[in-house]
Amino acid sequence: MSDAVTWGAIVTAIGALATIVGFWTRYSDRITKAEAAAAAAATAAAEAKRAAEAAIAEVKRTSEAAIAEAKREAQAASQHAAELAAKLYQVEIWSRDEFVRKSSFEMVVSRLERGFAELKQDISGRLDRMTDRIETIKSNSPQH
Repeated sequence: MSDAVTWGAIVTAIGALATIVGFWTRYSDRITKAEAAAAAAATAAAEAKRAAEAAIAEVKRTSEAAIAEAKREAQAASQHAAELAAKLYQVEIWSRDEFVRKSSFEMVVSRLERGFAELKQDISGRLDRMTDRIETIKSNSPQH
């Protein structure tokens, strides 16, 4: 019987050894797969980080260019507004120099009205004298 116990112990020991080797083999495969998945995830994360940094850099360059363009346009608009303000000032000065005040204008109009009234009287008087001469010539001329 001792032979049977010894063979039973050997079989049990071999079975236990096979179980332990099988367990560690499967466990090792799991660890290897987990490490490979972790390495792949780390690589993907690094690539995503580089892509994000590149996108941020591109957005930054684009926004800086847009800001610079907006500043140029604002400066041009400011310069145009200054030119318009200067032109408006020139028009105001010209208007002030070219047109008289209301009282001066009314005085000139009243002078013109008096001058036209005198001219009308002078023309009426001359027409009356001319009519009288024509009548005189007509009355002194022999009639046919």
